[in-house]
Amino acid sequence: MKVLTLDVGNTSVDACVFDGKKLEYLGKFAHQDIEKLKAGFQEVLVSSVKPSVNPKLAGAYLFRGEEIPIKTSFEGKEKVGVDRLLNLYGALEFYSDWAVVISCGTALVVDVLADGIFEGGFISLGIGSRLRCLSERAELIPLFSLEKVDTFLGKDTKGAVLGGLKKEVIFYLKNLLADLRSFYGRDFRVIITGGDGWFVEELGEYDPLLIHKAMLRLKGLL
Repeated sequence: MKVLTLDVGNTSVDACVFDGKKLEYLGKFAHQDIEKLKAGFQEVLVSSVKPSVNPKLAGAYLFRGEEIPIKTSFEGKEKVGVDRLLNLYGALEFYSDWAVVISCGTALVVDVLADGIFEGGFISLGIGSRLRCLSERAELIPLFSLEKVDTFLGKDTKGAVLGGLKKEVIFYLKNLLADLRSFYGRDFRVIITGGDGWFVEELGEYDPLLIHKAMLRLKGLL
């Protein structure tokens, strides 16, 4: 039996299919395509952070934060996004109990797992979202496609925008990782996920299907 896994984000839906042996990425889809995606699958597993589309998921299994076996060092686990908890569960199951999970989607999320316990994290504007926001707010700056630009100083608008974006994000993450290593007195396994994770993959291990693997593991299928 094939299982469909859906990561319903704020902007789009990532879909995978698992045949019992291999996990295959189907692609990125619009929210209105959910019902069409579900057709033909007896089992559908879903991580959703967009409640407005949940009615389209009737018959699917929607994960809830309280069922994900991640301990926290703070109260209010039920208020944490289910995607963050699933990514942490995936990091714990497949990588390490000392891990930093960097999720690069609509938001840029950094979460810390220390000795198997979720310590907390940060949420800021996503990498691609920063480009869109800048273009929308600045009339003379076009919307550039996200790509790595390795430049010391930008010599044109594209180099200035994309080069500045890379330095902004990489410097932020490197400094944050250095702070964590200093505070905890040890190293962390850095796991990067999300559609834009390739942009910062130099900082750790890029696993774009982490949340899908976590859903399957939690249901005992992987």
